[in-house]
Amino acid sequence: MERKDKVKWSFERFLKGVFQRRKEKMFPPIDNHENSESVVNSRRELIKNLAVMPVFGSIFFGIAKKSGWMSFEEDNLKRAYAKNSSVVIDPIEHDQSEPKVKVPVGKIRNVNISRIIPGGNIISAQAHSRDLIYVSPLIKKYFTDEKVIETFWLYEECGINTTIMSTREQTLRVLKEFWRRGGKLQWIAQTYPNDKDFYTNIQLAIDNGATGAFVEGGVAMKWAAENRLENLAKPIEFIRSKGIIAGTAGHTIEVPVKCIENGIEPDFFMKTFHHNKYWSASSPDRKDHDNSWCSSSVEVADFFKTCKIPWIAYKTLAAGAIRPDDGFKFAFENGADFVCVGMFDFQVVDNANRICALFDSGMNRERGWYG
Repeated sequence: MERKDKVKWSFERFLKGVFQRRKEKMFPPIDNHENSESVVNSRRELIKNLAVMPVFGSIFFGIAKKSGWMSFEEDNLKRAYAKNSSVVIDPIEHDQSEPKVKVPVGKIRNVNISRIIPGGNIISAQAHSRDLIYVSPLIKKYFTDEKVIETFWLYEECGINTTIMSTREQTLRVLKEFWRRGGKLQWIAQTYPNDKDFYTNIQLAIDNGATGAFVEGGVAMKWAAENRLENLAKPIEFIRSKGIIAGTAGHTIEVPVKCIENGIEPDFFMKTFHHNKYWSASSPDRKDHDNSWCSSSVEVADFFKTCKIPWIAYKTLAAGAIRPDDGFKFAFENGADFVCVGMFDFQVVDNANRICALFDSGMNRERGWYG
């Protein structure tokens, strides 16, 4: 062994020992987010100071990677989640193989609908990403018209036959082109009736081939909170009169509860649904966080046990905070008939296979299937 190789080997061995001792001293198990942030900053500072030294730079990064120093942000996140969740936080390896079987379907009135329904994020580019302000622009740049159409073909390959999207111009343009090329994907339209015009936006969806339509959640919640349920009944009746399936959405349980109390029975309800066993979930002592979309999953599940109207659960993965296996199982076992999920193209096959595996394995479900 040449002298320079011996020196390098000895120096690597020395640094490994130093790193391990420093790691154990500087990065003990953490109890809260503030400690986690302090630890990460200390680690970054040490890496930066050592790495810029010409003699040590290339050697350091190789050793740091082998010794696990470069993954401490992920490790800290795992430990933080472990204190607040029953879910093991590990990187999700997305299955990029062919779909194993076709996604199972249910039925709303006379329409066959896949149990998993992709949301419209790939068109709207409006993604809940907490304080990551670059995510929506990233989605908009990534999902060009051709990428969206490519993703639609992937849906169909997996047996996903329906998507939920708003009535924006891009939706109409891309769907029209996809159908022109032979695609068969069904569209349930999110519509925006208002006090002055209940019908125009809905008619736009109908004129452009929608299979179904529903009142957007924010609109429905406003009318329910103001006890103006006649306003909610009008667009639902109009949608149904046009021969397509009609529904309403809402983040609050107040929407479906007041509909039933006032004799309004749409063809389907859409209601947010997920557990709050994840680190960034909102809670009474963290009111500044807007990372929870279902404040009482028990109340929601109890309501739908006695409701025979098909239920599409959405926000089931809490904007990516809950692992798909966990979120899908929680939704279906607690009564959802379908789940609406925002997906990147590389998640489609994986999520479809997970849904198929879940249905094949059997579920502990009390509520009957109403869709």
